[in-house]
Formats: sequence, structure tokens, C-alpha cells
Amino acid sequence: MTILTVTNQKGGVGKTALTFHLAYLFARDGVRTLLLDLDPQGNLSRSYLEDTPPEAHIRLLFENQMPEPYQVAPNLYLVGSDITLSKYEADAKLENFFRVRTFLQEMNPAYDIVLIDTPPSLGLFTSNALLASERVLIPVDISHYARIGLADLMESIEKVRETTGSRLSVLGIVFSAVRERLRFFQAFRRDLEQRYPGLPFRTFIPESVRVREAISRRQTVFEAFPRHKVTRAFEALYQEIKERLP
Repeated sequence: MTILTVTNQKGGVGKTALTFHLAYLFARDGVRTLLLDLDPQGNLSRSYLEDTPPEAHIRLLFENQMPEPYQVAPNLYLVGSDITLSKYEADAKLENFFRVRTFLQEMNPAYDIVLIDTPPSLGLFTSNALLASERVLIPVDISHYARIGLADLMESIEKVRETTGSRLSVLGIVFSAVRERLRFFQAFRRDLEQRYPGLPFRTFIPESVRVREAISRRQTVFEAFPRHKVTRAFEALYQEIKERLP
């Protein structure tokens, strides 16, 4: 079972949209896929359901219970979230940082891949994801703050490796919501390729309102806009991700 966390300490970089579309593609290809929503905003969960079933809520982990993944599509299962998860953020006792890892050890080998969506902060929930994961996928927008946040995240991942002996590694960096003709993007891309050789993906996700439109209908762009350029970009990125996964 491959465990892949989608994270960035900066908000608004497309973590949830990326997780949502990758989940669709893996499940489409017959890969038994489990989604974990560790963000109290619950946007990933609401992309599938109006309300997460109580028995499939991630907060159960922090109440010494085991959630039951809820099937939202063929080959696709969800452990969801909402704002009620936030009350556990401050409960930073040691065992709480390993709740997700313990849960996924129980789930293995029921699923082929686990995708974890995280909040835009390095708190209890993102730490749980990193401690449970093998790979990290980092979406970034094109901004000065993204560069700073990326450096901080890389440092945090290194600390997880050093302190836990984890084999956690960065699968890649995804440029998200890109206006491809901007000179700043070209310079930003070259800078990250020099700072983090081999990590930026060739494929980037172009800026498009179609992504938000599709998700608002609880659809992927594959279903809502199958011929759009952003749809082709997600497919191309997916192929690159599969090449890098074990």
C-alpha cells in the first residue's frame, strides 16, 4: 500500500483539487483508493458528500475509535472531515501524532494507495500525515510566499526523517494555477528546478475556473469538461506521478 500526502503549509495552492482529481484517476484505473481528509475545513469531503457519515469521520481516530471508510465511487473510499475535527488540534499528546499511522497499518493491505489531504499548517493533522506517509506531493502556486513556504516544508520533512527514521521522501513539486505565459512563472520554475533538482514535474496545472466549476457540481474536470486543457494537464500529471511511484 502506497501512502501519499498532498501538502503545503501555504493555503490556496490547490491541494484539495489535486487530491480530488488524482483519486478519480487512480480509481478509474482499477486502483483501490482510500482518501483521508485531515483538513477541518472538510473541502475534500464536501466534494463527494454534503455530510460525512459519523462512522466514517476522521475525528474518531482522536476518540480512540476506528472509522469505517465510506465508498463514494467504484474503487474509491473516503474517511472524511468537517469543522468538528478542529477541537482536537490542541491535544498534542504524543500518541495523537501517530493516530493516522496506526489506522493505516490496520487498513493494509485493503487498499492499493492512500491519498491524504492536509490543512495549510504544520500542526497535529499534517504531522500525522507525514508520520504515516512514504511520499509527499507538494503543489505550489507562483508567488514569493510559496518559495518561502516550500523551503520551510522541506526542512520539516527532513526533520521527520531524522527524528523518526522514516523513509519519507518528496515525490515531486506541482506548479498549480499557472498562467503559463507570464515571465515570472518561467523564472520561478527555473529557480525551483535549480533549488530542488529532479523534483518539479514537467506538467503544470493551468489556471482555470473550470476546476472550481466542476468541483462545485461534485464532478472532476474529466467528467464535466473532458476536452479542456486543464483536463489534459491533470491526465499528463497523473502519468508522470505513476512513473515516479514504486
